Amino acid sequence: MPTAAPLSMLRSGFRPLLLALLLALIHSASANGLNFTLPDLNGRPVRLADFRGQWVIVNFWATWCTPCLLEMPELESFHQAQRGRVVVIGVNFEDLAPNEIRPFVERLNITFPIVLSDGKRVPDFQLKGLPTTFLVSPAGNLADTHLGTVNATLLAKRLAELERASGSPPTNALTPARP
Repeated sequence: MPTAAPLSMLRSGFRPLLLALLLALIHSASANGLNFTLPDLNGRPVRLADFRGQWVIVNFWATWCTPCLLEMPELESFHQAQRGRVVVIGVNFEDLAPNEIRPFVERLNITFPIVLSDGKRVPDFQLKGLPTTFLVSPAGNLADTHLGTVNATLLAKRLAELERASGSPPTNALTPARP
């Protein structure tokens, strides 16, 4: 007649299984690439994973950050020039209501998505200051990080370098024409 294993043996036997399961989940999450779901200014969810297959520029900014506001027209110019090829997402890193952020977005004529982090860190995006811009590959992997201001020319050049290095087809990331 079979005997039941002591409870201590069952517990210790589950530890390796539990550890293996946790490691598999962590690997699965990283294999699927970076992701976040944050509300836009109208409360609609924006998921980073929805943009797989395209390069994504994720820019963290705040209304009190003068360099952030100065780079916004450059991000908008890049967004307009690369529409359909590259997505720009602005992540407001403040605990402000949408009606407090909307005037800045409207005054700067920003048309790319602005999402709200409520001043909380977004997993996998390591901020050391503002503004910070992350380039996310079409596979959803972090390809580059830039602390400080960016401009359309810098973004186009860096994107072209990353595409050449990865062997992926170019997005025709040309420098936007100046008005």
